[in-house]
Amino acid sequence: MSQDIPILLYHSVSDDPPAGFTPWAVGRALFAEHLDMLRGLGRVCLSIGELTELTRAGAPVPEAAVVVTFDDGFSDFASNAWPLLKAGGVPATLYVTAGLVGGTSEWLEPAGAGRLPMLGADDLGALADDGVEIGAHSMTHPQLDTVGRERAWREIRDSKDALEAILGKPVETFAYPHGYHDRATKKMVADAGYSSAAAVRNALSHAGDDRFALARYTVMADCSAEHLAGVLDGRNATRARTKEQVRTCVWRQVRRLRARSAR
Repeated sequence: MSQDIPILLYHSVSDDPPAGFTPWAVGRALFAEHLDMLRGLGRVCLSIGELTELTRAGAPVPEAAVVVTFDDGFSDFASNAWPLLKAGGVPATLYVTAGLVGGTSEWLEPAGAGRLPMLGADDLGALADDGVEIGAHSMTHPQLDTVGRERAWREIRDSKDALEAILGKPVETFAYPHGYHDRATKKMVADAGYSSAAAVRNALSHAGDDRFALARYTVMADCSAEHLAGVLDGRNATRARTKEQVRTCVWRQVRRLRARSAR
């Protein structure tokens, strides 16, 4: 049996998030504890690109491998997260909502968190130059499996083009907003030229995982370092299943019905 490969999903590192976003914002001191725990356990930290390169080549993945990812592209990544990651020698993959670069978190307006500042183009360039792997996270953060094929394709393709124009280098990896995807969106990601895509699934990835739906575990604001250590060793998280669960299919149909009724 191949080993488990934890891919951690963070959104924000902040001590003062808006009320509607509190569950997804890990405090700075707690985030530092998480990184100290990774180092203390001797974990080998990889980027998504490094992991994908190994698995595509059929090469062995380090036994204690772990991947740290951030979704959305909030400005606090540069101010609060990256200095700690860099100081600890921990690489990171940052998935950016490309159409909102330099703006605010408009998709979070219904939750009362629509004014969170996003990283600007200069910020992204500096982070990429400093070693952060930048991936795409669509243009506007929709549920890609409910918006229709034409828009989904534009969100996937245009976010790659926009970020490559900012960075002047290829953008190789994609993350599905909200983690939502289906077979059609996975094919679009591959057709757009990405080499991998990250989902959510709140489970552990592994060498045989679908590289266009990589399983990640969402780290929430109340996740202690002890609990996270249990995620890494499989006590507090299970290995991702190879087949989509029935409840995932049912939930997709519910969301599609809601999307149609809202049009």
